[in-house]
Amino acid sequence: MKKIFSILALAGAVTLSAQAQEEKDSKWTLKNVGGINLAQTSLTNWAAGGENSVAWNVYFNGSANYKSDRWSWDNGIVADFGKTYTSSNKWQKSLDKLNLNTKVGYGISKHWNMSFLADFLTQFAEGHKNAAAALNNEAPISKFMAPGYLTTALGFDYKPNSNFSMLMSPVTGKLTFVTDKALSDAGAYGVQKGKNVLAEVGASLVANYNQNITSNINLISKLTLFTAYNNNFGNIDVNWDVMVSFKINKYLAANFSTNLVYDDDIKTIDEKTKMPRGAKVQLRQVLGLGVTYSL
Repeated sequence: MKKIFSILALAGAVTLSAQAQEEKDSKWTLKNVGGINLAQTSLTNWAAGGENSVAWNVYFNGSANYKSDRWSWDNGIVADFGKTYTSSNKWQKSLDKLNLNTKVGYGISKHWNMSFLADFLTQFAEGHKNAAAALNNEAPISKFMAPGYLTTALGFDYKPNSNFSMLMSPVTGKLTFVTDKALSDAGAYGVQKGKNVLAEVGASLVANYNQNITSNINLISKLTLFTAYNNNFGNIDVNWDVMVSFKINKYLAANFSTNLVYDDDIKTIDEKTKMPRGAKVQLRQVLGLGVTYSL
């Protein structure tokens, strides 16, 4: 019998998405980008090797901003969760993020507000070091609220238009939560061993940008910088999210997102020597392409 060679790949993904919808009334501005990405690769007698795989992720990036006279109130949510399946690794988590924020400001000049910000960041489900650790039922290295971050900041907010804002705060409090006992006992994510919370006071900068570059391209960016007065002042924690959404035509859309993280409190371990090393830059990239549905 002759061998059959075939490959079916939806490498970019099938996407159901709400493409940069924007609604306005006299005081509120609402924007959102969200959807579902699906990807599949199927191999039959493929000489070059490989594995069948299926991947999916659900994402949503939304904002609801209020403006009345001198008062403003900006609210945002970023949610992203996904998994990938292969025959050898089974289902493994690939994406996991939940970020909620709110900011209240009072205008002190044409483009400047005195503002208070509260920002919460964590994940939905437990995570493992790699697929092998998950398959061997090893202890997870992260869970919901392990870590979790709550940042509050008071400062001056520069808002030249409705698309950009930059809050500069000399008075910022950052709480790192590790609610899992095993992780807290190990001193994970910068907490002292056996403790569930790390409290830091420092300075921060938070810049947000949300702009329709053209009629079919939307760019969303959020950059957060923080340095603690009471813990290695001058070492800057970085969290930078960027999402670009492309509406190709009425039924086809694409999105590309990146997340860059540097946290001075998250130290790494040398796999060979098992000795502690410094923090490292973390980077995640996701590309989706497919069918779009606008809400």
